[in-house]
Amino acid sequence: MATKSMLRKIDTLIIDLDNTIFDWFAVWYASFRPIYDAIKTFSDKSIEEIEADIRRVHQLRGTSEYSFLIEELDVLQNIDKDGDRRQQFSKAIQDSQSKRDKIMKPYDGVFQSLWNIKNKGTKIIAYTESMAFYSAYRLKRFGLDGVIDVLYSPKDHTVPFGTSVSDLRRLPDEFYQLQVTQSKHTPAGELKPNPKVLLDIIKSESVNVDRCAYVGDSLFKDVAMARDVGVLDIHAKYGESQRKPEYELLQRVSHWTEDDVKRETEITELGHDFEPSIVLKEHFLEIFMYCDFNPFVEIDNLKQSVDNEFALETWKKAVDVQQHFNDMQMKLRNYAITIVAAMIAAVGFTFQSGLKTSLLGFSFPAGVLLIITSMLAWYAFYFIDRFGYHSLLKGAVSHAGKIENEYKDRIPGIGLGNSISEASQSVKFFGLKADSNARLILFYLAGGIMLGILLVGFMFATESVATIEASKSPPATITENE
Repeated sequence: MATKSMLRKIDTLIIDLDNTIFDWFAVWYASFRPIYDAIKTFSDKSIEEIEADIRRVHQLRGTSEYSFLIEELDVLQNIDKDGDRRQQFSKAIQDSQSKRDKIMKPYDGVFQSLWNIKNKGTKIIAYTESMAFYSAYRLKRFGLDGVIDVLYSPKDHTVPFGTSVSDLRRLPDEFYQLQVTQSKHTPAGELKPNPKVLLDIIKSESVNVDRCAYVGDSLFKDVAMARDVGVLDIHAKYGESQRKPEYELLQRVSHWTEDDVKRETEITELGHDFEPSIVLKEHFLEIFMYCDFNPFVEIDNLKQSVDNEFALETWKKAVDVQQHFNDMQMKLRNYAITIVAAMIAAVGFTFQSGLKTSLLGFSFPAGVLLIITSMLAWYAFYFIDRFGYHSLLKGAVSHAGKIENEYKDRIPGIGLGNSISEASQSVKFFGLKADSNARLILFYLAGGIMLGILLVGFMFATESVATIEASKSPPATITENE
């Protein structure tokens, strides 16, 4: 058992709702199953057609809890001649509501834990993908209106034309609306995992990320997202429902895309490549073993904003310096190629002219000295490039990387330098990784090898040149004496 000094000090708790504070899947299944069975009974279509049509409506409305599902199903057109669909489904609807209300309750320990955390002055924020009406209704039913300070959820879906919501509700409108908890909406179409939405919530609520914890049941929707943002990630493992056999029905009729279902299935079957910082195995109450909850302290937004702005300008300057040194390297290499190419052209001239040079009693083609000079110039450019501009470029990249690592949680999209560095380090040459240093060496090494081959070939070609020149001399004249 950790001592209080070892616990993480937390003044803001962000919680997922579904399968974190209550068994959303059990509630959904208890509510949906009677309707689903009735649809199969009334419709003259196959199960595959029925499920495909249900999914179409759910995806159109952006939720798997759509209250007006039966009104919009094409597979029920065969019963329209018998009267109002909702009247024909009245027994199934009553059964659905009864089973939903019977099972809808928070997990053991959640209610007491959240009240305990609230009484310590900690700010509690709920962030869910379930739409506002359903989420507010549940918080009211759980007695958490006011315990949770702010609820972030998508806006409610629209209702079919001519339908009155008030006529369908069994209780007054006030019963379904939050009286104390503040309700705010996430951007339309934005679903988890989306670090930007979570960052916007943190910024809007003036939360200090170093004193914030996020609790959720999904490894890829909640835990990975919290880790990307930089808050303490806590996995509510007790809420995992993906391995239940009934879960396959949800996957077949849900509003999720095929990619969403495939990704979740792969993660569930193959596991994940990271361990959550904290795992709540059996109960939400276990959170007190790891966190010391404190009164919420709002961060100085103005100071953070100025700090972020200064950091962003410094980062931009570092990126400009990177671009400058990168341009200098490219220009230097162009100069190297141009100069060496000009010297090789001069070598060709000496070759055609048959020019020779004598040194220490040895005679050899004049082009040899030019090739050697070209090699020396080539590696002089290498020295300036490798130990000059390239070192300065790496220094600028390193400095920008430090800024990105420090401010990536506060300034979205600042990770350009790290992204470029990762891409550069992942380059492969004949199956082997070749970072920027290796590619620079390979560039100059290839040029040096070509000059070396030219030098050897030119020296071996000397005798042939002499023979050609001799063949160009006029034939000897035969005198009369001969």
